[in-house]
Amino acid sequence: RENTEEGRGGGLPGLIWLGSKACFLGTIFRKSSPHYFIPFPVVLLSLESCIGCRFITQTRSSVPRPPGEELHTMRPLKPPTGASAPRRGLVTRTHSPKTNTSPLQTFPTSHTSSPSSMVLGTPTSAAPEPLSLQPPNSSVPRAKLLPPTLAGVTEAASRLRNGQLLAFPTETVYGLGANALMESSVMEIFKVKGRPLTDPLIIHVPSAQAALDCLEFPASSAAEPSEGRAMFDRLTGVFWPGALTIVAKAKPHIPLKVSANTGYVGLRCPSHPLAIRVLESAGVPVAAPSANRFGHVSPTRASHVMSDLGSSDIAIMNGEDKREIFAVPPCQFGIESTVVKISESDRELIVLRRGAITQSQLEAAVLGNAEKGKEAAWKVVVVNTHDAMTPPPAEERKTKRRKVEPSSNGVGEGAGHIAPGQLLTHYAPDGMECYLVRPSSLVSPLLSSVNSSQTLTADGATAGGAVVIDYKGTLAGLGLGSSSPGVIQYRDLSPTGSPAEAASNLFAYLRWCEAFVGDVSKVLLCDVAAVGKGADEVQGVGDRMFRSASGKVMVLSSV
Repeated sequence: RENTEEGRGGGLPGLIWLGSKACFLGTIFRKSSPHYFIPFPVVLLSLESCIGCRFITQTRSSVPRPPGEELHTMRPLKPPTGASAPRRGLVTRTHSPKTNTSPLQTFPTSHTSSPSSMVLGTPTSAAPEPLSLQPPNSSVPRAKLLPPTLAGVTEAASRLRNGQLLAFPTETVYGLGANALMESSVMEIFKVKGRPLTDPLIIHVPSAQAALDCLEFPASSAAEPSEGRAMFDRLTGVFWPGALTIVAKAKPHIPLKVSANTGYVGLRCPSHPLAIRVLESAGVPVAAPSANRFGHVSPTRASHVMSDLGSSDIAIMNGEDKREIFAVPPCQFGIESTVVKISESDRELIVLRRGAITQSQLEAAVLGNAEKGKEAAWKVVVVNTHDAMTPPPAEERKTKRRKVEPSSNGVGEGAGHIAPGQLLTHYAPDGMECYLVRPSSLVSPLLSSVNSSQTLTADGATAGGAVVIDYKGTLAGLGLGSSSPGVIQYRDLSPTGSPAEAASNLFAYLRWCEAFVGDVSKVLLCDVAAVGKGADEVQGVGDRMFRSASGKVMVLSSV
């Protein structure tokens, strides 16, 4: 049954040969000892078969395998058609031969989740996950999967110093990193992601001191720092390492491509220990946006990165590897960092992007400066609210690629945004239209939509079939549950109503929806911000849902 370059075994010729020998032996033993006619030839042939199989196995082991054959990945199973049918598959992971002599390990995965209590920022319900670590339409991926071991960290740091790209996990999402001081390396990020140059990059550093090497504050002394520098010290003292990005004026040696030609750059010190170890080992500032195709759903799994960017020449640190030596799961927050800009002249802390750090937490940090006297006048200002946005054309919503006009920020001609995450259409699953769904009882002038909202019943909302992503069972109570007509699949971000759990599951659930492209054409998202009545802790996840739907809202009527 097997052929090798050094010998052949089995097949029809082998059967004929064994059959002839059986007849020959049978004739001999029947004449000499009729009682042993059947057993003895069978024993001989069994021994001979074992010896032959052993020879064939040894021969195959000596034949070199073609490149890439060491990576075997199970194809995803067909999506379930039932409303609550579980999806199970195998995830096959490959590792560096330097750290594991067995390069192939297979782990079972389950795509069912059960509600449970949780600590803030720590997911407890298993989010649906693509079944393959191999990119689509590619038999042999170019991306290299690195284990989260000391050997893997060493290789990852070397790649960054040498100008190569590395995807690595943080406490928010996976980032695609490059040496921020090498413009050619930075340009590779834009090329691999398909990202416009008007969208700036965030620089990741292992400490506040490393960030100061990239930022320029007004002249001040150590004894009497400027107000901007004092605010920077206050914020980093409270939130770093953590999910806060601080935007300030960049030093001249930072390439303008990093800052979208604005002269301002955002810096962050992540808290995930694997990210910290990589940054410390690399010894260079690392520019890193989310490790996905531009406009697509942000990645919270190594498999998400492989699905989007696996055909590119990058390395991916596998934060879900079973040999994780840092003992901290990646992407516990599940959404990106909060981005703030220090405006010393106006004494304002401007929130440019909502995220894992809430406005009330920032206000508490600013008020903490009041004890020092002169910082008492500082205030937190939120800009780029949904009211100020305009919807993109229908074709741009379909392709998720929007023509971005430069910002008029007075920095220079052709300048882009000061912070990432400013576009309306973002975080969107492929091949589907997303809609925010609000119960009619929760519609308020404070809860706006970019597009005109439409009022529908449950039957109207699910016409043609839909995937429903609920929150706290809100939509299920209004006729959009797992057993409701027209609901092909149903998930609840947090049955207990935890904003942290909802945030940690959101991006994985949005990617899970893509398994049903062709069966349905739309995704109905329970408006977490509306259900949470605009509470501070739901604003970050609510912002991501709003952008994934491009601001399109359905008002669900009970009649």
